[in-house]
Amino acid sequence: MAVANNTKPIYICSICGVYTEEEIHCGRRTRLFLDSSRRESLSKLMSFLLRHDPESIGLKMDSSGWVYIDDLVDGIRNRWRNSHLYRWVEKEHVIAIAMLDPKGRFEICGDRIRARYGHSKNLDIEIDYPRDIETKILYHGTAREFIDRISIEGLKPMNRHYVHLTIDMVDACIVGERHSGNPVVLKIDADCVRSHGIDIYIASKSIRLAKHVPRKCIIETLECTHIKEL
Repeated sequence: MAVANNTKPIYICSICGVYTEEEIHCGRRTRLFLDSSRRESLSKLMSFLLRHDPESIGLKMDSSGWVYIDDLVDGIRNRWRNSHLYRWVEKEHVIAIAMLDPKGRFEICGDRIRARYGHSKNLDIEIDYPRDIETKILYHGTAREFIDRISIEGLKPMNRHYVHLTIDMVDACIVGERHSGNPVVLKIDADCVRSHGIDIYIASKSIRLAKHVPRKCIIETLECTHIKEL
């Protein structure tokens, strides 16, 4: 299995109106709604604003991380430091990106949106996640140069609320590659984490969260080069 991180365009079905990544839907060719470049750029900006710095565009965020979609769009178009690059953004673009995000980074409820996970500690956010009591193996992508420290301290959330884990080793490798040219993937015994009294939470279909991963629960270090060959 090859590791890929290509952002797909978003299309809209001319028959049912659904947003999709497929060029054919309802038996008809779909219409391009958002190209790959704009999708990736806006998605990254949405993640930054909803996870780390809502105040930079004057967003009012509640204690559960919710903001109004209209306020987010207005802030991006008019108050973001590079707002001239985002004059094209409409509410529908934000909704489409949130709905089709492959990792479930965003959640929409009515006229509001929030990041599901990844918030900085400086944001006083508390989200009620369901607990994961079944998953046995989890993965975490990181840089090889951090391994010595991790072998002593385990995995800590650093400047975020939680350590981010995944059920997919390929996804973990992709995350590691964002931080290092020489990434590795840590294989984690989830039951070991629970045995230390640490809950594991479900943030999305593939993402799990924990306050800490003890070093004894890291059972193997995997090479990303080997994962790419699977």
